[in-house]
Amino acid sequence: MLWCLFALAIPIIIHLFNFRRHKIVYFSNTATLKTIEQENAKTKKLKYIIAMIMRMLFIAGLVFAFAYPYNPEQKLKTDDADNLVAVYIDNSMSMHSQSSEISLIEDARSSARKMISNISPSQRFVLLTNSRQLDNEYPMNQDEMLMSIDAMQTEASSLAFNNLYENLQMIMKRNGFKSASLFMYSDFQDNMMNMDGLVADSAIQIVAMPLKSDCQQNIYIDTVWLSSPILQKGLANEISVRVVNESAKDINGLPVNFEIDGKSVAFSTIDIPANGKNEVAMQFVLNESGEKIAAVSINDYPITFDDTYNFVLNVRQIIKIMELSTGTGDLAIKTLFSNDSLFDYHVMNPYRIDQQYLADCQMIIVDGDANLNETMWQTIKDFANNGGSVVLFPSEVSENYEISEFSNDTLSISTIASNHEFFNDIFVNIPHNADLPKVFKHVQIDKRLFSNTLTLISLHNGTSFFTLSKVGGGNIFTFASQIGKDWTNFVDNSLFVPIMYKIAMLGGQMNRLSYTLGVDKDLTINDLTAFSEGDIRIRDAQGNFEMIPMVEMRNNRTLIRLYDELPGAGFYIINKGDDVIETTAWNDNRKESKMKFWNREEVDKILKDNGLNVLAVMKSDEIRSADVMEMMIRRSMMWKSFILLSLITMLIEILVLRFWK
Repeated sequence: MLWCLFALAIPIIIHLFNFRRHKIVYFSNTATLKTIEQENAKTKKLKYIIAMIMRMLFIAGLVFAFAYPYNPEQKLKTDDADNLVAVYIDNSMSMHSQSSEISLIEDARSSARKMISNISPSQRFVLLTNSRQLDNEYPMNQDEMLMSIDAMQTEASSLAFNNLYENLQMIMKRNGFKSASLFMYSDFQDNMMNMDGLVADSAIQIVAMPLKSDCQQNIYIDTVWLSSPILQKGLANEISVRVVNESAKDINGLPVNFEIDGKSVAFSTIDIPANGKNEVAMQFVLNESGEKIAAVSINDYPITFDDTYNFVLNVRQIIKIMELSTGTGDLAIKTLFSNDSLFDYHVMNPYRIDQQYLADCQMIIVDGDANLNETMWQTIKDFANNGGSVVLFPSEVSENYEISEFSNDTLSISTIASNHEFFNDIFVNIPHNADLPKVFKHVQIDKRLFSNTLTLISLHNGTSFFTLSKVGGGNIFTFASQIGKDWTNFVDNSLFVPIMYKIAMLGGQMNRLSYTLGVDKDLTINDLTAFSEGDIRIRDAQGNFEMIPMVEMRNNRTLIRLYDELPGAGFYIINKGDDVIETTAWNDNRKESKMKFWNREEVDKILKDNGLNVLAVMKSDEIRSADVMEMMIRRSMMWKSFILLSLITMLIEILVLRFWK
């Protein structure tokens, strides 16, 4: 194209020709000369010289533009055999929003096909998605790459940029590539742009393609929770639903539907302020034990993946309680639990524990005569950490529980923390003359033993009688007195039964209502035989999907680890052989629901601020243009500057010739 610079001679020739040509004006007498404008010869010559220069610059700008100049340091290396072309297509749920007449994900795939078709077929490619499909992360030729784009999974959880970048670095190292060109097709949602721990590599060139949706508003169900985590057969409970409005207008009367086992059990409406959130509560009753699949749903178009929230409700058929004692156990506790069909109560020696029963247990009671060693004490802590309820009664040998000095003062209970959630369904109100337990002998409870220890019942001398300590997912309850009547009359008081029942109900690792795709990788179940037999499978409710997960034993529980992502939101059944162990509910990550995206300028800034080698951040119209993408791949975007120069010189020439008198 540079040979076309010889065309610069054309304006010079035109200028010289016009300079030598004379114009003859006929006039009848000398009076006509008075009407001829006087013009300075030097000024006229300067005007035409400037016009000539502008014409020459116009031609030069066009020639250089079509020659595709580039900065050697910023040249795309798509014609280098040691360079890997990586194409990242964001297939998160937010990419299913509409762009023009198609979704962003289809827009990205179409543009990526055009771009790859313009690259040399000898180049090697990898396709990066949020799904992390290993088959796509090995070097492919052009045809294989195009087929992989057509066959790629279109739904997956979001992937942080630092993880994407580290994955590309690993692929380069594994396959011996010295450099890479990374083309990124994404809506650049806020939750994606995580740069923590990122180590920039100048050998990786980045071309970002921000895609913008025509729909920038969304209404979604954020989360659900139970008013009481304990579900009991025949008793009313309440589900609360939080709905978020990611739009600039108020939403009034939005219908919210609650289903259990596919049948509608409750219906309500909700008003949500613009860019705000609100909550609605719905009551329900379960008349059968076991697991029930449930869902709360709304209607919102066009973003629909977050309009339904799946969860599982589980009513326990039986609560297992273990009392650790070197004797036959306490008579009052035995009488309380052994005569109720809801409870399976056993007394065990601390050094001869049935591990399978311990794994299924919801509550452990440690008697005052149970002389626990360090190993057993750690087992108790692990049990609580995994969600169990532990009740500690003091021993005459106080060092077993790290509970200090005894006191024989006769005291009454002075304060009950009735506003604490533990007492929510125990008290309606406490009268001033209530008959409260008397304490004849007690110990000082060492609150330093556990963090987050709270006094629920205190004595008149200011010491604690009953405390709650949060340990992991469970609770440890500590009494300052033993059950014996020489310590206290607590067992004869009306507080004893509801408090012990409440502790039992809170015990055990509660089944989680739901899990989040892309976030939760580990599931814990109480079946120890599952690990030994190793026949664990995860299936979807329709029978279209099956996975064999990794299984290991941890803290007397079976840990199920997902090595791959589940295909989508819904219900998945954990089977051991033909037996159903547990049903789990999965939802898409609600971070995808937030309508906050980075624009072109913000993407460019954050990438460069982190030291990344950014060649270009394209405009939306450029992304869809095959010609512009071809120019981008061949060289760079510098040709635009020369086109702009040509247009400016043309404008200057017009202004000079028209207005310079």
